[in-house]
Amino acid sequence: MRRQHERTLKALFSHPLHHNLRMAEVEGMARDLGLKVECLSDHRLNLQRPDGERIVLHAATGVQGPLLDHEGVLRLRRFLQQGGISPEHPEAEQKRVRGDQAKRLVVHLDHRGARLWWLEGEELTISTVEPHGLWSSHQRLSHRHDRDVAGQRAPLDFEYLNAMGAAIHQADRVLLVGHGHGESDLRHVLMEHLRQQHPEAIKKVETLNVDDTACTDAELLAIARAHFGNQPHRHQLHIPGQAVAEDKPESS
Repeated sequence: MRRQHERTLKALFSHPLHHNLRMAEVEGMARDLGLKVECLSDHRLNLQRPDGERIVLHAATGVQGPLLDHEGVLRLRRFLQQGGISPEHPEAEQKRVRGDQAKRLVVHLDHRGARLWWLEGEELTISTVEPHGLWSSHQRLSHRHDRDVAGQRAPLDFEYLNAMGAAIHQADRVLLVGHGHGESDLRHVLMEHLRQQHPEAIKKVETLNVDDTACTDAELLAIARAHFGNQPHRHQLHIPGQAVAEDKPESS
């Protein structure tokens, strides 16, 4: 960091509390720390940490220009601390999850529901999400006109889609497996819902076309692990209740 910004950061964390930091100094320090800075009207600053968290600071009037008052100093200090930023550690902590340490979610969607496979380290957890209302009739989306009322398209099951969005928010990486085209592919419907309702979640999502009618659950998981590039190092991931094939020695 530049020395002038180091001084501002130290002043922000000083005891007793430093009063009336100039907003121009705060803005320069924030940019040097790697925060996203947006200058708003009425001498306000919108700051965003690398993890996506935001704060809006309001300036007070002062002889030397807009100032950050006592409350603003406390709010900004807390905001930086939550991001791992301090005078001793001026770089924000970023979530670094890679390989088998990432919380990976594999989603197999069809019109009877969704199977969710959570991969974290060597652990495998399986859960399901079932649709409600009209979608629970197990009819394909391409046949929704059979359920139309007075010529209207059957409504989407937003409870089902929001449940899927909530699950995706909990994962670091998400893979949607399945096949189909347009509205006959529920992945397409889910992605459109995420774009409108959960724009941050959609950044985690990848799709992979797989002929799921010809794959067992174990084969779908193997395809997903190969896609993620995260093969287990010690134990094979397996589905509870299914036998695990033993590795056969190579023939000489």
